[in-house]
Formats: sequence, structure tokens, C-alpha cells
Amino acid sequence: GPALKQLATLNIPVIFNSSKTYAELSALAQQLQVHHPFIVENGSAIFIPQHYFKKSSAQILMDAQRQDDFLVITIGQDIEQLNVFLNRIKPVAINFCHCPLEQAMELTGLTKAQTLLAQNRQFSVPLVFQDTHQEEAFTRQAEQAGLGCLKGGRFLHLLGQCDKGVSMNVLRDLYQTTCQQHFGIIALGDGLNDLAMLEQADIAVLVKSPSSAELIALHPQFITTQQQAPQGWAEGVQAALEKTTINGGVQHG
Repeated sequence: GPALKQLATLNIPVIFNSSKTYAELSALAQQLQVHHPFIVENGSAIFIPQHYFKKSSAQILMDAQRQDDFLVITIGQDIEQLNVFLNRIKPVAINFCHCPLEQAMELTGLTKAQTLLAQNRQFSVPLVFQDTHQEEAFTRQAEQAGLGCLKGGRFLHLLGQCDKGVSMNVLRDLYQTTCQQHFGIIALGDGLNDLAMLEQADIAVLVKSPSSAELIALHPQFITTQQQAPQGWAEGVQAALEKTTINGGVQHG
């Protein structure tokens, strides 16, 4: 919308930093004509258009994998490793990646096409536990195995040791070393899984949501919006731009 056009005019890269998959975010980026890096599956990996940092000799880019027209920097764990752990522990939970399509659609409220994109995961497995004690025990076992668990809505996401804040900083460093200048970050988020990203940002915008009151208690320095998404995103961008003259990326939870 107008907010994206305004950011493009100001030459501010818009970085999607989401729990969504590569399949979901690459489709969204194409639809919105946003041709910048994006971060998938709660900080698990950074996808960078192949010739984006042309002048960079950064080792992290040299070591990156390739997928379609992107370089992929993995911060989390490949799903194969997560599946090895799940096959060993066998938690009593619904596995979003393996459950029937109808059940996955019901859990997310997504259409069939959207659900297939959401199930196409590379770095994380969303699980639904009925029993909180079992969920807590599973979380402890995952952490002992060097993995992470992140609560988002009704899902517990099993993933590597990563979060949206860590990946955001890796990407900021890439911009800074390539462009030889400081980049400030405006981050917008509306969920508990956005906290790490919001804490790392120079300007943090909390978009109104059912969980925003809980987030304000954890980190009171937010700019807060009156409106929920989607209008709240545009309102948040506006408020942040009024507060700043920084160059930099806009992270979008």
C-alpha cells in the first residue's frame, strides 16, 4: 500500500521477518513488489536475492546455500535434524507438517493453497499440545538437545537456537559492511514472537493486537498504534518515520 511506496521513495529497504515459510514470503514479496532480503520461520534463515549485495566479499555470503534465485544463510536448524529429534521423543501432539490438510486448515484458518505453502517448512515444526505439562516437558527436552521452542498462538514451534532479533542483526551487519555506513532499524511487530526483534531495534513499533498488552509490560519503550493490522502497520510506519531521520531497514514481524 501507500506505506510501502513511501518507504521505497525514501530508499528504506523493507525486510519481512516472519514465522512464515520461504514459500509464503517469496509469494508475498513478489505480490507486493518488495525485492529485498527476508527472514523466515522465526529467524531460522535469511533469504537474500542473489545479486543483492554485489560488492560484498562477506564470508557469510560465500558460505551461503542457494535456493532458486536466493542465497540462504541458515541461523537455525534444518528440518531433518528436528525430525530426528521428534522421531526419538514422539511427543503427544499434532504435527502441523504431517497432519491431514483439513486439520491443518482448521488449525490456521487458511485456505487450501495457503495451508500448503505454510506446511512447506524447512527449519521449524509447529506442534499443538493438548496437555500443558507435556508441552513443558517437551520444551525442556528440546532445550537439552540444543534446540529451541517458541510459543506463537496455539502452536509451539520447534526450531533451532535462533530468533527474529539474532537474524535481524546478522542482516544489519551485512548491510553495514557492504555499504560502509550505519543502518538503524525500525521494527514493527504485534506478537510475543516479535519481542526479540523489537528489543534489538532502534525504534520499536508495537501494532495493537490481542497480545500487545502483555508485550507492553515486557518492554515499555514501544511506539504503540491505535489500530490493529492491517491499518496498524501503516499507522506504525508513519509514527516511526516522524520520530526518525535514520537510514535503515524496516523490519516487519
